[in-house]
Amino acid sequence: MKTPNRAGLFLAPISAVVLALVGLLFLPAFSAQPAYAAAPRQAGPEPCITEDGGDPAACKELVELVVRDVVPLEEAQTHAVVLTTQDGQVVLPVFVDEAAAVAIAFRLAHMEPPQPLAQDLLDDVVSKLGAHVTEVRIDDLHGDIYTGRVFLEQGKKHLELDARPADSIAMALDGKARIRVTRKVLTQAGINRDDIEALKQDQGEGVGGSGRSPQEPEKAPVAPKAKHKEISL
Repeated sequence: MKTPNRAGLFLAPISAVVLALVGLLFLPAFSAQPAYAAAPRQAGPEPCITEDGGDPAACKELVELVVRDVVPLEEAQTHAVVLTTQDGQVVLPVFVDEAAAVAIAFRLAHMEPPQPLAQDLLDDVVSKLGAHVTEVRIDDLHGDIYTGRVFLEQGKKHLELDARPADSIAMALDGKARIRVTRKVLTQAGINRDDIEALKQDQGEGVGGSGRSPQEPEKAPVAPKAKHKEISL
């Protein structure tokens, strides 16, 4: 899962994502999801590592996120899943391939795709095994790569699996599980409201209109044109 460095977030075409989502930041915050207990991690590499001199608590403090939209970026030939903190003060863009973007878009619209997608198969496997997703977590950022996990409950068992956010976000939406990110990642890759307002003043209103108002009828998500290349994540 790739994400640009912090400075790159303010350059085209990423600035188009930010400008398109200015209105979304002023939507009412979503109601909080029920709390789930995270399973203890088995012995192995830590999912989040604080750099030398960094705040050790940055990997332990978790912030809940809400999925707001999926925005196609034709110039970059990729798609941005836009997550925000519940108060709308910080935006975290996650760049995904076409397949993940389509799956997430259908789930945001609460609609069934014309044929099952890869993420639907994954959900079906989890369900048939008697498990369900309780939490999705974005743990760390290595260069321009997000790393994360998905937490499952199977009866009395508590499981956690390494997962790229593109897949786990879709699973969270289907299972109504919460999505959380470490403060370290949010600090490194998040964009705050002040930055967005400054960009808006410098470049104008931008494309805008990426969200659907409550008065507008729901429309089926449209798959991006075939000319888009799939990004290897």
